[in-house]
Amino acid sequence: MKQKIPQYIYIKEYIQDQIDQQVWKEGDLIPTEVELMKIFSVSRVTVRKAIDLLVQTHYLTRKAGYGTTVNPDRSLLSNFTLVQSFTNEMKEMGLATKTMHVEVEKVLANDLLASIFNIQNGDMLYHIVRTRGTTIPLIYSDTYLYPVIELPLDSKALYGSLYEFLSKHQVYFSYFEEFVSAVHAKQEVKKLLQVEQSNPQLKRKRFSYDVTGKLIEYTETFYNAQQYEYRTKIFYKK
Repeated sequence: MKQKIPQYIYIKEYIQDQIDQQVWKEGDLIPTEVELMKIFSVSRVTVRKAIDLLVQTHYLTRKAGYGTTVNPDRSLLSNFTLVQSFTNEMKEMGLATKTMHVEVEKVLANDLLASIFNIQNGDMLYHIVRTRGTTIPLIYSDTYLYPVIELPLDSKALYGSLYEFLSKHQVYFSYFEEFVSAVHAKQEVKKLLQVEQSNPQLKRKRFSYDVTGKLIEYTETFYNAQQYEYRTKIFYKK
């Protein structure tokens, strides 16, 4: 296993598994960096990189002069799943979905995108625009994807679930960040969603990260608020 994945990822997954299995419980000190270096025969830089990822995903907290501890309730929070695709949301509601329009192209990152993805200005990204719904349009998605794989520029390949397409090509996400607000979308978006000009839209910004903590997907999605209610289901797995 160590030969298949980077050492810091192996260490990160080992620590995370100890927490998820409640071997190390909330408030517990995890082994010190020196102890982890000896256990895995790696450098301090490698150990710190693994711990940094777990701090970013809120599994651990560093306390100066004390050590690194398991976050309160992290063992419970790790059992919840909060994010799902639009396709799965519609399936749960018993509705058949379809993609009404797709555009995909290669673009060069501007200042804003470069800062979002922490890349260089002018680096290549994929830009995917989609309108999806049932018998009427419900969402308009504006997605930028870091080129971890080569996407087909034939839009027909992306008429299904984007996440299912990515998983078939061994691209998986470790965690997400989402921000939801009510806004007045641009006129072109309102036209595509077939909504009245005076009505606000529900906007969701999603940041999707891989196991190393690297941002892979940034999406702004606008919902037809007259027809769509944003839902989140929380599942607890014992």
